[in-house]
Order: sequence, then structure tokens, then C-alpha cells
Amino acid sequence: MVNKLLDMEWKFGVTVGTSEIQKVGNVFLQLKLVVRKGNSTENVYMELTLPQFYNFLHEMERAKASMECFS
Repeated sequence: MVNKLLDMEWKFGVTVGTSEIQKVGNVFLQLKLVVRKGNSTENVYMELTLPQFYNFLHEMERAKASMECFS
């Protein structure tokens, strides 16, 4: 069975305060994916660094291109 992405929400953030000085100014993205699994839906939460997000975006674009070849 293939899961289906129904919706996606995202938030962009910058760390402005932490006890670890090297983490101040770090950019991150929080994603909420709503996925249909069979007859139910599930929320999947992820927090990604900017490089991780760009990698995720690239993989999603590749998946989209592959799916378009089959439709």
C-alpha cells in the first residue's frame, strides 16, 4: 500500500537564544506532513536544518518527476 501526502505545513525559524553559543543564528524548518495511511490519516513532524531541507526538497522533486512519467 502506498501512503498519500494530503497536506504540508511549514515554519521557518532562526535560533536566537540557547545555552550553546554556536547554535545561535542557526536556521531551521519545521514541517508537518499529513499522510493518508489506508483509511486513516497521520501527522508526521520533522525539524530540518537548511541543508537537510534542500536535500528533502530535491528528493520530493525527483519523486514528483518519477510519478509524472507514470501518469
